[in-house]
Amino acid sequence: MRGEGLVRLLWGIAIIGALVLLGREHPLAFRAPGERFVEQNRWNVPESAKRMKNPIRATSASIRKGKSLFAEYCAMCHGDRGKGDGPMAEALETKPGDLTDRARMSAQSDGELFWKIAKGNPPMPDFEKTLSREEIWHLVNYIRTLAR
Repeated sequence: MRGEGLVRLLWGIAIIGALVLLGREHPLAFRAPGERFVEQNRWNVPESAKRMKNPIRATSASIRKGKSLFAEYCAMCHGDRGKGDGPMAEALETKPGDLTDRARMSAQSDGELFWKIAKGNPPMPDFEKTLSREEIWHLVNYIRTLAR
């Protein structure tokens, strides 16, 4: 019985150790601010994506659709008003972007925003399999209203 207890203890330590090691390398793992995540979090948007034009006009109907999608998929991290202060933001090492920053947002093309939403970049998930291309363009139209 004593030998079984020691074996269980050793297995427990090994499993916990493995989980700790694996967790440190996972891109969504919690880390001290500034620790090793910066390189992984850079956006490398292709030039072809930057040149993409939004095929959906920014009508009130499109903006309403985008707002609804934003509330469902984006607000938990970016916040209801897009300031990067959503309820999940505090737990993220890399804080969500402030989508109300006019200078930052006007420096990005619609195609760039589309690509970022579609492809994601940890801790931001990709949405190209969750949302249609049309829905992502509606999101772009809505996001543009946040920096006005």
